[in-house]
Amino acid sequence: MQSIDPIYPVTVAGQNLKIRFTTEDSPSKQGINMQFVMENEVIDPREKQDIANKISVALQKKYGEAGLAIAFNDRNPYKNVISFIIPLDAISKMLVNILKG
Repeated sequence: MQSIDPIYPVTVAGQNLKIRFTTEDSPSKQGINMQFVMENEVIDPREKQDIANKISVALQKKYGEAGLAIAFNDRNPYKNVISFIIPLDAISKMLVNILKG
């Protein structure tokens, strides 16, 4: 999974992860794709879902304060990545609110 997109180390929900932002331009979901990359692949899907739920709660708190919604990306093909999408309309609303002051 090589990418030219910058990767940043972060700690979210007690997990040391790396995060990468890419565009999500599927017909049904347009926005910014946040990919949380885990160092090791999680074998048990229940464990991965538990980590995803904890990350989701942390993101909802942080991004909710900024007026941004997030959505779990269930079409992520990587076994060591948990992915969320910030929808384009949420980004647009945030930018307009900043302009309005």
